[in-house]
Amino acid sequence: MVSFKKNKILPYPIHKVYKIVADVENYPSFLPWCTNITIKERKKKYIVTEVKVGFQNINEKYLCKVFLFSQKRITLDYISGPFEYLEIDWKFKEVSKNKTEVIFFCNFKFSSIILRLFTSFFLEGAIKKMVDAFEKRLNSI
Repeated sequence: MVSFKKNKILPYPIHKVYKIVADVENYPSFLPWCTNITIKERKKKYIVTEVKVGFQNINEKYLCKVFLFSQKRITLDYISGPFEYLEIDWKFKEVSKNKTEVIFFCNFKFSSIILRLFTSFFLEGAIKKMVDAFEKRLNSI
């Protein structure tokens, strides 16, 4: 099991921060190890996505439902794939007109013991790198 939580105040308005995280279709362009995202269903309040990830010789995909609570929260409901369970939660709080507090939480466990063993050495650092990629994306836009 891997759990990771990060709180950070970013020097951007809440609508800009939320928009970057909600724009799941563009994740492959800036998110490490995310190789492809296919939108399976799109509604006003949620998106069903198939996410393909790859690292070295590991290539996996998973299906999830991403719930969008405009400028407040984004949560992921895991449907199927290589995990025993997967929880992802983004919370956004306006600190001021141009500052947003982001609270990110991720908790998961791979079903396969082989995946757990293979990824155990670098997984926590990889998750931190992925969260940092969102901030770099904000800086570049």
